[in-house]
Amino acid sequence: MKKTNFHTHTYRCGHANGSEEEMVCSAIKMGIEELGISEHVPLPHYRQHLLKSLVAIRGPRSFLSLVHAFIQNGPSMRMPYPDMENYLDKIKECQDKYQDQIRIYKGFEAEGLEEYFDYYQSLLYEHKVDYLILGHHFHKHCVHSDYYGKENMKKKDIYQYCNDVEKALETGLFSYLAHPDLFLIGYKEFDLDARTVSQRICEKAKELNIPLEVNAGGIRRGLRNVNGEMIYAYPNTHFWKIAGEVGNDVILGFDAHDPSDFNEAMYKQMLDFCKEHNLNVIDHFDFLQGHFEKFQGEYDIR
Repeated sequence: MKKTNFHTHTYRCGHANGSEEEMVCSAIKMGIEELGISEHVPLPHYRQHLLKSLVAIRGPRSFLSLVHAFIQNGPSMRMPYPDMENYLDKIKECQDKYQDQIRIYKGFEAEGLEEYFDYYQSLLYEHKVDYLILGHHFHKHCVHSDYYGKENMKKKDIYQYCNDVEKALETGLFSYLAHPDLFLIGYKEFDLDARTVSQRICEKAKELNIPLEVNAGGIRRGLRNVNGEMIYAYPNTHFWKIAGEVGNDVILGFDAHDPSDFNEAMYKQMLDFCKEHNLNVIDHFDFLQGHFEKFQGEYDIR
């Protein structure tokens, strides 16, 4: 099996280190043959989106994060929309410069935000990017109150996450589902509801032939004690036991935020985790292009 990675960030998102070229060089050094650079997707009309998010604000942390994002028009979660063309140009430069050493794809990690589905479709239809991955962090609004990785997730939150993910996957816009078990960061008891949500996500992905991602970002956070059990917040052993039973295809994702994140030790840890959970690891997948006829057509990005 060849080494690949399709989940790569750069300094542009505001919470990572390394340029596009630095990430490419580090991946080459590790022996990766195919690399997708998938920065958090920049969103047009982002300040308008944030203003609409005021209804979701619960507490000072969410308010401060909204204010910061409004001022910066993006970071520390995603690059400002005006930076997108430069990002895509830099990837193209790397494709040309390193074409004899590695195959590079243009991508974005995108939220399952319904208001932006037409925009996502336009990115694919106009061949701005090769693929999108679904990294669903927020419900409707990109503020901490609606963050699916927050502490003290409630039952309604995890079912909401499940509904959002299922709806997003059905669009055909997203080629795989990144860190599908993100919701288990803050919902720590793997009870009947967590099991039900996990089963639904795995079965929907299987039905649509969309791979799930074992994400190294959670492994880098280390093990934690959950009800007397030492496990990763994600990849969560209970979620992935279900994925193994359902028979999902699984892609490895370094979720690299620094050039040093590309390393053999992490690659082995991900492979060992997959072997332990009887997961069907693949090294490539179909780049889905969405169901263009379902969307409105040209997206106003002014």
